[in-house]
Amino acid sequence: MSSSAKGVICRVLTAASWIYLVILFTWLGFNVFTGDRFVIIALIGFLAVYLFFPLLLVLLAAIACKNRWLGVGFLVGALAFLWLWGAQFIPRTPRNPGDQPTLTVMTYNVLAWHNHIEPILDTIQAENPDIVFLQELNTDLARVLEQDLIQTYPYQVLVPVDNPTGIGVISKYPIRSTGEDLPHHWYGGPQVLQLAWNDQLLLIVNFHMFSTCGVFPLDQAERSFRLREQQARLLVDLARRSDSVIMAGDANTSPTSEAYQIITNELADAFRQAGFGLGHTFPGSDIPESDRPHIGDWYVPRWLSRIDYVFYSNGWSAISARTAKFDGVSDHRGVVVELQRNE
Repeated sequence: MSSSAKGVICRVLTAASWIYLVILFTWLGFNVFTGDRFVIIALIGFLAVYLFFPLLLVLLAAIACKNRWLGVGFLVGALAFLWLWGAQFIPRTPRNPGDQPTLTVMTYNVLAWHNHIEPILDTIQAENPDIVFLQELNTDLARVLEQDLIQTYPYQVLVPVDNPTGIGVISKYPIRSTGEDLPHHWYGGPQVLQLAWNDQLLLIVNFHMFSTCGVFPLDQAERSFRLREQQARLLVDLARRSDSVIMAGDANTSPTSEAYQIITNELADAFRQAGFGLGHTFPGSDIPESDRPHIGDWYVPRWLSRIDYVFYSNGWSAISARTAKFDGVSDHRGVVVELQRNE
């Protein structure tokens, strides 16, 4: 290749790299300093991790064109990625719970718009948690839970609805509703319950936060972010009233969001503490009833974002956290967490 041709290629690569870096650092700066104030920045947050993937191309351009400033741009971008997600890729030595009892919790959005019951039951039985927080619980599934899983999960507080507002908790240990009702347009619940476990009464909360149903119109998308922030504050206020809290559910928001930051300023995110990798839980299924976006027969890739969480108060430690096996019908994967009380 002639030197002039190489020069043209390097100029194109350099220009494209700087355009990309400006976009990346613009989003990062707005996210750090303004949070979700601007709806476009907030929407990008759902897929923010993918903004960092082209950094490898910037590195290649920096090497090929011997451009040290591109190298600096790559380094700053890489450090930002490590700051946001790096801890999730550090291999974790499994914690030994010792003689202290543990509690296994699963949160699981089962998708309301179908009657494929067996895959849901199979997933719950395969994971075998002590408590299952269910979102989008419909009447068909609730009926089968009460019939087929009553021996394993004798304690059930179910509020089934044949739309996404259905919700329920099944447990191996005694649970009862506190009767508390939280305002602000939740998709389901929240269910505020007391759990009797290991001679203790614990507060557990099953939630399904308001969703962003589409990008346009922007004012409706922005309203969904503001509502989730209000809901996050309500959860935090509730958590402050007890020294032993577990909250789990579908937050419909990403770890870069303001709502997530509000919650994690008070409670720990089990997957961030004890999981490995990105832990993406949505979207999954391609059955017609699924919310997985598609154009004709082309579906977006699976597991683009993490929106399902188990949060806990300082009275707990996370021993392990992982995504559940995919059932093939829901557009979510469950999250399974093993927790231990701090003595």
